[in-house]
Amino acid sequence: MQRTTHAAIIIFERKPVQMNHSVFSRKFLVGKLTLLVVLYGLVFTSCEVIVDFGLKDATFELQDARIPDQFEGSVLFLLFPGYQANDPDYRYIIHFYDGDRCTGTYYAADTVNYEVEGTWSLPQHDLLRIDLDQYVNGDFLMTKLEKDLFFLTSDENYINIIQPDTIPLNMYIKRYH
Repeated sequence: MQRTTHAAIIIFERKPVQMNHSVFSRKFLVGKLTLLVVLYGLVFTSCEVIVDFGLKDATFELQDARIPDQFEGSVLFLLFPGYQANDPDYRYIIHFYDGDRCTGTYYAADTVNYEVEGTWSLPQHDLLRIDLDQYVNGDFLMTKLEKDLFFLTSDENYINIIQPDTIPLNMYIKRYH
């Protein structure tokens, strides 16, 4: 019996096993967690425009286009023959395809009147670079106004039909369902 008691005392007198604190310390775990949060941010914020703005393989209607401080009113009346505001038979549709291709189509009296093909890219998460036709060619800052409505603005939109050949341009586009 003494032997058993003695063994029990030895077990209880033993010090707990020391863990390697450099591996399991709070500082180490906080560092790992911080690294994961940073990696998560880098991976998912680079996709922000595709997710939030939904440009990839999407269709938008050009609601309005204006040249700030140079022309009063919508320039859609100047650009598209017979254009009538708020009439669904008269609309300019922009389709952003997967990759860098986009198209613009003007429907007049529900008939295709004008069609062009261009390119687009996203150099920054809120900057749309678009070269669609002789009227729209520049870097546009994108702002989401509502669920499906976006404001695009550029201080230097290149157009090759008037002088000077760069003008500011503001556009409103709405997701087309």
